[in-house]
Amino acid sequence: MKSRILHYLFLFLFLLLIISCKGGKDDYIPPPVKPEEPKNPPSTEVFNKPDFIPHKDGEPFNSYRGLVMTGYQGWFCTPGSGCSHNNHKNTEWYHYRESEMFAPGPRQNSIDMWPDMREYEVKYTPGNFILANGQKAQVYSNYDKSTVLLHFKWMKEYGIDGAFVQRFVGEVIDNPNGKDHFDTVLGHAMEASNTHQRAICVMYDLGGFIPERLTKTLADAQDIMDKYQLKDRTKQKFYLHQDGKPLITLWGVGFNDGRPFSLTDVENLIKGLKDKGFSIMLGVPTYWRERRNDAVSDPKLHELIKSADIIMPWFVGRYGMDSFPNFHSLIENDIQWCKTNNVEYAPLCFPGSSDLNMHPHHMTRNDRYKGQFLWNQIYHSVKSGAQMLYMAMFDEIDEGTALYKTLNQKDVPGNVPETPYYVTYRSGSYSIGSTRITNLPGVNDWCKLVPDELNVTFLGIEDDLPTDHYLWLTGQGKKMLRGEIPLKQTLPVRK
Repeated sequence: MKSRILHYLFLFLFLLLIISCKGGKDDYIPPPVKPEEPKNPPSTEVFNKPDFIPHKDGEPFNSYRGLVMTGYQGWFCTPGSGCSHNNHKNTEWYHYRESEMFAPGPRQNSIDMWPDMREYEVKYTPGNFILANGQKAQVYSNYDKSTVLLHFKWMKEYGIDGAFVQRFVGEVIDNPNGKDHFDTVLGHAMEASNTHQRAICVMYDLGGFIPERLTKTLADAQDIMDKYQLKDRTKQKFYLHQDGKPLITLWGVGFNDGRPFSLTDVENLIKGLKDKGFSIMLGVPTYWRERRNDAVSDPKLHELIKSADIIMPWFVGRYGMDSFPNFHSLIENDIQWCKTNNVEYAPLCFPGSSDLNMHPHHMTRNDRYKGQFLWNQIYHSVKSGAQMLYMAMFDEIDEGTALYKTLNQKDVPGNVPETPYYVTYRSGSYSIGSTRITNLPGVNDWCKLVPDELNVTFLGIEDDLPTDHYLWLTGQGKKMLRGEIPLKQTLPVRK
């Protein structure tokens, strides 16, 4: 009985407590519960959705699709490096020289940028180029294996898939010294390809090609096929293949600049290379599709392109920062044409250009805008549906398109000659001399005193950027192509 009373007493006290807590306000409504803010809000960034399977490191390169490749000149040599060009005084500074010399001043050297030499094992000193710090400037030779290995090492470090190694018909056919050089450099590059697992492909520049050299050019290609056993992937594992065959490139097809061969000659060359088991890539003019401006109007050009596996249009010097937007629709229409006709399309991107030491009558340089010019091209090409990119060029310091490490502007050597001289431009040709030439007949002809009237400085990487900036930016372009970083026109930020 006592326990029942205690039970009711506790129940009464509990009810009393509830009533007191309500405070007599029966109309009280608790506030709504706010949903938790998401810790990671959805991203609004857009990523490229590639139509290819990304290449895996260490695997063979079975297609150009998905790759960012660069052109590799490999044409520099110096006295003392062993190159056969050393045998002749006028060619010993091969591709550094102009007017048979390598000295300060326009038309006395052929380069517009100076390599950053800090990482090279073997260096050569011209003797008459002085850096901003007062030291003598140095250069490299591609004839040295260590140079080529270093360049391919950089390709690997910065994510560039590989290189099209240039082979100039006019320098390897009927030219023992040139053949020695380019055979040696190609051997270095093949070794570097295997060492650093970079794709490699031979590109014949048809400068110097004439119909009489057809048989010799085909024989040269056969020699390369046989020497490096390109069909055997266990021998040259990283040689670039396309459609199950080793790829070979012919650059200079369809230009309307009076080349001494016809489209029929190129057709015969293509057929001969296909018979040897190669797949074909063609380097063509900017306006190949419309067959105008820099391209021949002959409809046969389209027949040749349709017979190829890949084409790469040449854009260097065709536009600048302000005029590039005019090329957006051109690239988009190019891609659509190639899709319709089952041809792969590799748009070309370049960081800027300059060749004033070789061609001072050009008078202008294509500025780099700290990489924004290059990035605009990469971005629009990817946005337009490109599945591969051709970067011009890895080591082209003659025309100022180099992507590799070159000196900053503040560090370049001087380009003022010890003795003033005159440069004359007449009827499209140059000469240099100690006296002024007057009464020139052409409207665009001129004669100028160096350096007072014609002062060409070397072009350097922007001073607030590291010398590897354009290598790094190219690697970022590959990431954007593969959908690994956002697809956007704003320059990526380096951390």
